[in-house]
Amino acid sequence: MARRIVHAWGAEAVSALVLAAGLSPAAAEVEIADGLTIGGRLKQGIALAYDNKVTGGGVEIGQAAYLIELTSAWRPAANVTVTGDFWLRGDLYREFGGELTGRGIQDYSSPDFRDQFRYRLDGRGAGTAAGPLADPPRMPFGSEDEQNVFLSDFNDEMIRELAVKVTDPENRYALKIGKFVRAWGQSDGLRLLDVLHAQDYRQKFIFGDSDEMRIPSWMTAVDLDLGRLGLGDAFEAIGLDKPRLELIYMPEYHHSRFVINNPTPGDATSGGLYGLPYPLLADKASGRGVPFFGASLSDNEPDRFSLSEPTLGGRLKFDVLGGEGTLNALYGYQDMPIVKLTGAQAIIGNALHDGGNAVMVAPLDLATTEAVVQGLYVPTLRAGGTAQDIQTNVLGCPYPGGSFCSVNVQFDLDYRFRRKLVGGSFSRDMAEWQLGPKGVSPVLRTEFAYEFDKPFNRAVATTVLGTREEGTAALIVDPARGVAERDQMSFMIGADYFLWLPFWETQDTSIFTSVQFFTILTPNGEDLLFQAPYAAYGAKLHKVQNYGTLLASHNFDDGRLGAEVLVVYDLQNDGFAVRQRLDFNYFGDHWRPRIELTHFEASPEQGVLGIANQSDNIEFSLTAQF
Repeated sequence: MARRIVHAWGAEAVSALVLAAGLSPAAAEVEIADGLTIGGRLKQGIALAYDNKVTGGGVEIGQAAYLIELTSAWRPAANVTVTGDFWLRGDLYREFGGELTGRGIQDYSSPDFRDQFRYRLDGRGAGTAAGPLADPPRMPFGSEDEQNVFLSDFNDEMIRELAVKVTDPENRYALKIGKFVRAWGQSDGLRLLDVLHAQDYRQKFIFGDSDEMRIPSWMTAVDLDLGRLGLGDAFEAIGLDKPRLELIYMPEYHHSRFVINNPTPGDATSGGLYGLPYPLLADKASGRGVPFFGASLSDNEPDRFSLSEPTLGGRLKFDVLGGEGTLNALYGYQDMPIVKLTGAQAIIGNALHDGGNAVMVAPLDLATTEAVVQGLYVPTLRAGGTAQDIQTNVLGCPYPGGSFCSVNVQFDLDYRFRRKLVGGSFSRDMAEWQLGPKGVSPVLRTEFAYEFDKPFNRAVATTVLGTREEGTAALIVDPARGVAERDQMSFMIGADYFLWLPFWETQDTSIFTSVQFFTILTPNGEDLLFQAPYAAYGAKLHKVQNYGTLLASHNFDDGRLGAEVLVVYDLQNDGFAVRQRLDFNYFGDHWRPRIELTHFEASPEQGVLGIANQSDNIEFSLTAQF
């Protein structure tokens, strides 16, 4: 249905679920000249997809992602640093013609329709009858995964950093200009406050490392030590010691990147293993599928580079109550879009929404589209209409002979909503608490964010006929009735602790543990859609959302075997996900083999974890650092 997933999880659920515990292997650096260092890494992995929840199939190759990175730093003067970081990424398996079969594709025809068709949308079990319906899509996603074979856009995908930083000799200020990223917030990689940059979900989805997922932008950052500038007295008078101010000016805009596995001929795309599933198209009221009905999406986004409409950010950092606090503010753009109906295309002479193989493509305006869908198509469906009824009475095409017809509804993915957010964070080493057999002190962390006028698609919308629709049908309405804006509050409390187990007598190093609990509140959040276009099961936004995370990591065998487990639990949707890593550090300082398991358990289309439910895999990778 779409090239990209849309709406709320980028700004709320994944804001609370992009867990980047554990960093990617750092590139070693070698000084090749006075003040000039260079480093890099080569990484090749191969992922085996398993537990195919769509086809029930066995193990198959999911992807063979590679990464080539080159980093450099040059200090031409004591107070000037020039940094560079360049990437090449892609999927060797796809590059040599491999494909992942049957994952993420839904057959929108409910069981009562299937005996009436000579095709299956997902390409399985096609009939042999002649005619326009006898030739279903042959590829599992409708297209090869060209977008992820080689990420080749130089500015967007190859330059990770290219910047100059000038520091005052007395450390009163620093100015950095170029392409780079800035991380905010006290939580470990979570995105309540870490919202300066959009995220790249194409290769690891929510379980990517945060330093690899943030999309860098051309920007300017100014860091001011207010105390050394003689401006700190007012802050210190109210107990805020060592005040520092960070100001961000970001004229380059990015939104989050992902691909939906879409078999629709007019918009065929594939995201491979981490491509998001084709949305279930169904009528919630009747439980029936929606044959001859598809969608096409178009991006409607701000200018990619605008000096007059930039993203602006500010962060005040200070010491208070024995810890470190921040106050944050952001004025930018949403990195996820809203779905807006714009009209439709009547495809005359093709039942599979393929305008390129049709007799005629007739445009329909927004008002006509809503009237036809809500006034003719939906009532016919709910009255038990057959495929022939839909063709003749709704689409005006003879059936089973003659010209078959279908409809492609047109949507904008609108990224132009502004993001207005304020918040703060605080972390403190609780030195007065001596816990466990070694008397270790935990570190407590808190974070909050308040977002004004956050946009949502409605889960229940009023149609032009005055009826109230829920699920997929609620998207086929005028945007004036299909979009709402609500304030949203997010809170996090977490603790880090170096754990010593009293019954493990041979334990020689601590187990690092991190526990975090999130609550997201949306007052007046009734009947909003958690994630458009995933609406068939009525995936409504919960007014109160709660998430929990647990990270534990430990090095065994004198530090040579690293083990890490990260668990995410979605309390409202009763879903969980786990990532387990084993790092084998037996081969010197330059070679890093890793085994990584990623597993999701959730109901389809319910929350972030349900959207990724088809991405279970185990990856074997080798990184060479230099």
